[in-house]
Amino acid sequence: MSKRITNIILLGLVLSIPAYLPAQLKLGFIDSNRILQDFEDVRDAQAKLEKETRRLQAQYAGYVERLDSLQQEFERQRLLLSNDKIREKEQELQGLYQTTQEFQQAKFGPEGELYRFQATLMTPILEKIDAAVKTVGAERGYDFILDAAGGALVYSLPAYDLTDDVVSELRRAMGR
Repeated sequence: MSKRITNIILLGLVLSIPAYLPAQLKLGFIDSNRILQDFEDVRDAQAKLEKETRRLQAQYAGYVERLDSLQQEFERQRLLLSNDKIREKEQELQGLYQTTQEFQQAKFGPEGELYRFQATLMTPILEKIDAAVKTVGAERGYDFILDAAGGALVYSLPAYDLTDDVVSELRRAMGR
């Protein structure tokens, strides 16, 4: 919510600047969601991320299956086991449960392997998009380029939409 308020305040400030400047301000906008959809490198990165996600989910499923199997075996044999064996099996179950939880956190947690892998894939792509936006802005003389997907744009004439230009610049820069 505070990001939206900040964006509205920034937009208000940007739009009020022309009243204080003798020269006319040139504004444009892009739709970063559409750029991400149209950029082939993003689709390639998403495919790699999905493949890695499936691999890690299969490993996690193996941990869960082993834990479930061990739990069922323990429940079946519980009445036949001595107190020492019961404690031993409970400790084994607790250890496997903890290992499973640690695996889940290490791979899928907020700073886990999957998050880092996504960042590794997306950082160079986002840098290319940023370079394309800067190139379009500089070549066409824009003072500001806003992102419609970021919520900082309430209204604009379609003539100011630079999304196609940025997509074209990305393709040109990538030799496609």
